[in-house]
Amino acid sequence: MTLSHASVDLQTGALPLLLPTLLLALNLNYALAAGVIAANQIVIAVAQPLFGLLGDKKSFTWMVPVGLALTGLGMATVLWMPSYPLVLLAVTLSGLGSAMFHPEGLTRVRANSGEKLASGTSLFFSGGNIGFGLAPIVTALLLERLGKPSVLLLLVPTVLSLLLLRSQWQDVRRPVSTRKVGAGGAGRVRWGLVGFLMLLITLRGTVTGGLTTFLPLGHDVLNLSKDAAATLVTIISLSGIVGTLVGGIVADRIGKKPLLVGSAAILMLAMLAFGHTDGFALHLGLLAVVGLCSSAAWPTIVLMIQDAMPGLTGLASGLSLGTVYAATGLGVAALGTFADRAGIPATLSLLSWLPLGVLLLTALLPVPKEASA
Repeated sequence: MTLSHASVDLQTGALPLLLPTLLLALNLNYALAAGVIAANQIVIAVAQPLFGLLGDKKSFTWMVPVGLALTGLGMATVLWMPSYPLVLLAVTLSGLGSAMFHPEGLTRVRANSGEKLASGTSLFFSGGNIGFGLAPIVTALLLERLGKPSVLLLLVPTVLSLLLLRSQWQDVRRPVSTRKVGAGGAGRVRWGLVGFLMLLITLRGTVTGGLTTFLPLGHDVLNLSKDAAATLVTIISLSGIVGTLVGGIVADRIGKKPLLVGSAAILMLAMLAFGHTDGFALHLGLLAVVGLCSSAAWPTIVLMIQDAMPGLTGLASGLSLGTVYAATGLGVAALGTFADRAGIPATLSLLSWLPLGVLLLTALLPVPKEASA
């Protein structure tokens, strides 16, 4: 499942690198090019909860391989489409594939993780982070060295993942435990807790999303070269991969809330230090901590949302991935509006205080009894 997740997010992460070729081939303006990204992201954000709910009503394990294949095939055909509407169709199909895969994939991970739910979920998420992280590098190298036909090579991990899924299909189809968890379990969905947890993910995502957006945009006013800004963004992404993987392991050992509070406290200190100090080397180290601590809590919060929605694992996964993904985008967009008025330095200063809210909310978080499956 981890390799499959890496493959799906590799395809999705490759799309921005395909835009320059599309611009030239179809004579698109920037607004139309942005529309390609928007179409893909909107479909993913809206369809994930719907596919998750569908999977909760009836076992649709087939959505894992079908979603995997559809994501790859849709993205592989983007550069071969002769018109803009067909490009939108291709990225929409790819987005539908991604939306199929993620909630059902998380459900399958939950069914196969045993007592190490947080660790299993972290491993699954780390696959996605690796896919997204490799996508720009792999796609750029393929296009530069081998040209447009080389994009088809992105299907190689898709095919390998499908073959591996086939060999492990009996385990993949393993049913999820229906035991209820938490206080007042008995099948009751705790919507207040779900909303609270989704807000936490959104705020954490807005911190890293804001940094990775405004550091490159404001490199000149921040006295950073383009390469220096790119390095800072890269270190956030790489440390995020480590944080996602390690966070679940730590949560399994010390508990969910200690992991959430501890990572929020360190995140707050690192961001405040970043916003009130100078020096590239120091900022590099601080942003490594930011990326690690921001991502460390993600798998654990997703598990807590699943636990708060007994019997609705797929919908919980779709909400925690798709809906929060869209909400984080709105948060970054709001920061962009602020940046237009106050400037990027003021925006980064504001961003440095956001983790304080994360810490205060996390300290107030009620935690049900630990789930075992």
